[in-house]
Amino acid sequence: MFSTIENFYNEAQIKIEFFNDFISTHELETLAIADHIGHKCATSEEFEHIRKMLESHSRFIFQSIISKRRIATVKLLKPIETSCGPIHFLELSDQKPDGSQKSGFDHLEIFPAQDAVEDLVKYLQDKNVTIQKADRPHHVTYDLSLKNGFKVRIEPERLIQKIVGEEILS
Repeated sequence: MFSTIENFYNEAQIKIEFFNDFISTHELETLAIADHIGHKCATSEEFEHIRKMLESHSRFIFQSIISKRRIATVKLLKPIETSCGPIHFLELSDQKPDGSQKSGFDHLEIFPAQDAVEDLVKYLQDKNVTIQKADRPHHVTYDLSLKNGFKVRIEPERLIQKIVGEEILS
């Protein structure tokens, strides 16, 4: 659990370095846009603590129930810089109902700068990157693993577009 906002950003930066190395190695700087970073919580208390800590360091927090747990989308006042652009959003996930979730930054989502998701996936597969298609309860993603299990998830659009379309306007 983060004791300060500085700890939060320092921990995120460690994962961003893995991400930036991957982006540089596969020449993705102009092909992909960084959207958000995901942090999973091991307990509801951790979720509450992080969400409360971020309240004074965010523009807004939108929370909904997805797959029987709380998911908070936080628009950060201070973006996290990556080689594919700044990340303005954190996706904060409460513990899963089955208790299987470990604490930590779990993934970073990107979307194609111009082409379709399938084109970006093919580009990476042509470079011998192993990508798993994941059929999730609420959408399909394309995932790949970096060092220490940190994942890059490829999506067709920004998280905030999905929230506005599926949560706010529906």
